[in-house]
Amino acid sequence: MIFRTKADLDNHPCFNKKASASYGRVHLPVAPHCNIQCNFCNRIYDCANENRPGVTAKVQTPDESVKFLEKLFKFRQDISVIGIAGPGDPMCDADKTLTTFEKCKSHFPNALLCLST
Repeated sequence: MIFRTKADLDNHPCFNKKASASYGRVHLPVAPHCNIQCNFCNRIYDCANENRPGVTAKVQTPDESVKFLEKLFKFRQDISVIGIAGPGDPMCDADKTLTTFEKCKSHFPNALLCLST
């Protein structure tokens, strides 16, 4: 992730513990595949007892992600970070991941974009 300003870092709840009380983040499940297959990784779909980033009931397309965010931002103005964290490796599906980020940046220019592999 490239921070444009120190405020970007200050407003990112993953990098500033105090920010997590005021700023939220959302993870978009757009990357279903992985080329590594780590032994410790469990890419779960639709697990009711799991809420970490990357676990999802459905993988979204880039357009579905934008529609989801449009609805979310109507109710949650505290979201400062849009992230992609799975359920697979976002760079295994690089075209889909980058297309999602391009659409997010176009529709939500003030949001920080975050990638977790």
